[in-house]
Amino acid sequence: MKPDARRRPRGVGGERELVDVAAGAEGLEPRVAELIHVTSVGWGRRIVSSGLIEARRCPVFDKDLLYFFLARPAYRFAKGDEKADQLNLFPFAIVLSPEALPQPHHVYPFDTGAFMAGYYDNVLDPSIYIEDYELDPDLRSGMRHVAWGFGSTRAYYEARLRSGLELSLPAWMSVSRSWIAIASLAAPGRDRPDRRASAIEVAYSRSVDLRGGHARLLVFPQQLLEDPRGTNVAFLETLRGLDVEFATYDWRPNETPDSYAREIETVVADRLGYRSAA
Repeated sequence: MKPDARRRPRGVGGERELVDVAAGAEGLEPRVAELIHVTSVGWGRRIVSSGLIEARRCPVFDKDLLYFFLARPAYRFAKGDEKADQLNLFPFAIVLSPEALPQPHHVYPFDTGAFMAGYYDNVLDPSIYIEDYELDPDLRSGMRHVAWGFGSTRAYYEARLRSGLELSLPAWMSVSRSWIAIASLAAPGRDRPDRRASAIEVAYSRSVDLRGGHARLLVFPQQLLEDPRGTNVAFLETLRGLDVEFATYDWRPNETPDSYAREIETVVADRLGYRSAA
């Protein structure tokens, strides 16, 4: 399907089906979870140095946007499945507490970039536009979707949809059923192409200052701090100035960036308590 065919034409009314179907989970949603931005080590170092995650032009929506996923380090690089030997090309995860952030520009129940790139086309209903899947632009809407679609933060983190979810819906609820088909691509044991298919995307239309008390955790390679040839004193001093907790993973050259995804997921889950979360 051509990318333009995935966008709603001007003058065509939108759907609110996913918002409405999750309304029944009002009051059952877990606490608002953290937001996670994954970038490369190279850009992560610049972010730590400046203290700022900058909004950049998004080719999908043609706006300056800053992207996160709710409670999941789900983002993948365009060449994440290719081996590399440069530390700067590997993942750097930034976990933020959302309480002091402004209202999001948008919230979607999957990675919109992957949607527009055709990653979900094998199960996609071509009569449903990307805008029809949009949730309300606030984090509570995202957490209601978690409660309806997954039942708990832990199940959402593990990409486990509620048992019998599709069978609970009438056949005419096409948007909800289409989302379930997309989200099922991310189910444990499938990962086609990865867990972005059911990760809740949250976008902001402005940059975020890590020094405003938003930053909760950074995850990056241990070798960014030190290796047998020395210690990265300048980076350590910058981290201390930022006053943020950090965790590391053991990087090895000539691996793929994607090969560290599960290790980073485990670190984040353990540090934030998602494995025991309701």
